[in-house]
Amino acid sequence: LGWIYGSITEDILTGFKMHCRGWRSIYCMPQLPAFKGSAPINLSDRLNQVLRWALGSVEIFFSRHSPLWYGYKGGHLKWLERFAYINTTIYPFTSLPLLAYCALPAICLLTGKFIMPT
Repeated sequence: LGWIYGSITEDILTGFKMHCRGWRSIYCMPQLPAFKGSAPINLSDRLNQVLRWALGSVEIFFSRHSPLWYGYKGGHLKWLERFAYINTTIYPFTSLPLLAYCALPAICLLTGKFIMPT
């Protein structure tokens, strides 16, 4: 099958399509480290990486490969696997209510108007 390119987060898309085609995966923990990655070393790199992951997840969510509608016909995904992939692609949208929750108190203090009527 190989890697499926065309997405920022091609690893998620590849895993999703492999699971839709009936492949199974297992957790492998060898004695010696199999891969040595390069983790971000400062906050700027970390935020850039998180932004890239979020953009890739949103890209998959709005593409034709979205777990909401892809892979039902002849697909081999169990409902819990599909739910996990849906969760992976919608997590960036959780920032919107969080932003409103953090901004509303400041707006209320600056304008003198409150959310709850008095």
